[in-house]
Amino acid sequence: LNAHIAKWETEPGKFANAGTYNGLVPGPEIGGREGDRVRVVIRNDRPESTAVHFHGVELPNSQDGVPFITQPPIKPGESFTYEFTAPNSGSHMYHSHHNSTKQVSLGLLGAFIIEPRDKSKEPHADVDHLFILNDGLNGFTINGKGFPATEPIVAKLWQTVRIRFINEGMMIH
Repeated sequence: LNAHIAKWETEPGKFANAGTYNGLVPGPEIGGREGDRVRVVIRNDRPESTAVHFHGVELPNSQDGVPFITQPPIKPGESFTYEFTAPNSGSHMYHSHHNSTKQVSLGLLGAFIIEPRDKSKEPHADVDHLFILNDGLNGFTINGKGFPATEPIVAKLWQTVRIRFINEGMMIH
């Protein structure tokens, strides 16, 4: 993941300075299956320190991404490698955990999906849709976009839809 500042179009013709991972808001979906070895290298090309916290994922303390507690902050121009075995399945998130009120609200966030090793216990879904909600310095967004740029969930009659809802908002409960 490359963390940097970029112009991001939140709705047609409206651009904002955003914190991005790989130039995207939200950042790219990261995933795997329970038991998979995960390696995430973060390079910080932002003007301030950052870190990455994998929210809801049961990790060794050294990989938890909490600056000054579990690791030093990742300074501008530096990199850090997170490496762990994906423990618990679910729809999780990753986000900055350094000055997070500012950095997450600007867009330093993404989905971390861990599929169960035994998929027979998973409910069937014809359509699997990720829905990341955020409210902050760039307004109210769904998957990095504000209305009318938000994308609809498209499904055919009688299809089963799974919505993976991730709330990154600071004021939305």
